[in-house]
This record gives sequence, structure tokens and C-alpha cells, in this order.
Amino acid sequence: MTTGETLRQPAAVDPAAARYIAPGHLTGAALDAVRDWYRAEHATPLHLTGFLVPELAARLAGALRAVPTWARHASLIEKGREPTEYWGDEADTAPDATASQFRVPDIHALFADGVLPPEHRRTLEEFFVFTVLSDLFRDWLRAGTGLRLRKRTAMELAAYRNSDGLADHQDLMPGRVFAVNFYLDEEYRQEHGGRLGYRNGRGEEFHAAPHFNSLSVIPIREDCWHWVEPFTSDRVGRYTIAMAQHLEES
Repeated sequence: MTTGETLRQPAAVDPAAARYIAPGHLTGAALDAVRDWYRAEHATPLHLTGFLVPELAARLAGALRAVPTWARHASLIEKGREPTEYWGDEADTAPDATASQFRVPDIHALFADGVLPPEHRRTLEEFFVFTVLSDLFRDWLRAGTGLRLRKRTAMELAAYRNSDGLADHQDLMPGRVFAVNFYLDEEYRQEHGGRLGYRNGRGEEFHAAPHFNSLSVIPIREDCWHWVEPFTSDRVGRYTIAMAQHLEES
């Protein structure tokens, strides 16, 4: 790699993104690779390791573990319909659930005074500035895909215990083009399972392990399905910040 290639940042990516995204994912070559991935004839998940600046990833992992409002959650996901959701005790007894995990019921409530220690609150605020309130993350995606993405997004904080997972589903919503996952469990190991699975229109299957500080971007298409294999650790883990990305005009 030449010095020029190392330093080159396409104009579409604000230099301020380097505060959040590790340098290796801001090079011209890295964005060209994202472009090639998106333009491929058949969809695959994009899985990038070491995506965030390491110091930010470590602070985010600590902040997620410190959240006091994790609650059991399950849902029934059916094509073309809004999911049926179950919370608390119902989540562990729902006979038709296709997804089981821990979720934070109200992310906004985390920013109320006294809910989180100040350092963890500041870390989550910083991440939301990066991914939602500013265009920095959306512009990184746009630099690789050419898509203009709207600011309003759905976000979930999720964690898993032994046997939790998600059955195959599509997330087909008007204008939705990507599901994005930031994996932030520094204790995750390959033997803990919980891999992301993806199947495209050709029936090809792909799997990505949620290693610490990796990112997955899942194309949402009519002929594609994705799921989460059962998590097998004896502790709660696989901490994830999940986001949906929609076209700007949708």
C-alpha cells in the first residue's frame, strides 16, 4: 500500500469520520471494496472487522454492560406484517416466538439523569451523534454504495443468553435497504455461536461471527433471508447495536 493510498479519503466522507471509524476502513481501497460488494450480481452480507476506532469500541462495550434496563424480549416475525412483541415473563413463555433475546425497551430513557454513570452516557451520546444525528456513518455507506440514506432510523440494543437467537426473516419494509449491526461483546469467542446467517436468491448461504468490534451490513431484498444462530455461551453476551437504513426518499 502506498502512502498516497493510505491517506486518500474520498470527498464524500467527512474527515471527522476518522474520530469514529478505524483508518483502514477510510482508505480509497476500502471504499472501493464496499462498492464492489454492493454492485455484485448476487447479494451477500458485508462483514468488516475492527471497524470502529478501538478506544470507542471498548467504551461502547462497557456502556452496554452497564445499562440497567435490559429486559427479556421475544417476537413473532411474519412476512408482510409488523412483528408481534412479548416482554418480560411473556417473552420466555410465548409458544410462537421466532426471536428471543434481551432488549432495551426505551433507548431514550438511558439519557435521563442518574440512569447511567456519566462516562457511559457520554459514550452512547457520542455513538448516536456518529450514527444518527450527524451524516458521518451514512456518508460512509453512501461513499461505498452510492445510496442516499435518510436520517430517521430504527435502532435496537440487543444481547443474548444461552439458546437465544432469531429465526430466518427478511425485514422487508418500505424503503429499507440495509440492516446494520455493530458487535460489541469483547468476551465473544467462536465457540459461543450466535453467527449471523444470510441466504441470497441463488440459495447461497453465508455466515459471520459477531466478533468484538466487527460490523455487518445486510442487504434487504425480496429474495434474501437472514437469521441469528443460537447463542451458546453460559453468560449473557453478543451485545449488539442494530440499525435499519432506509432510502432518503422513502
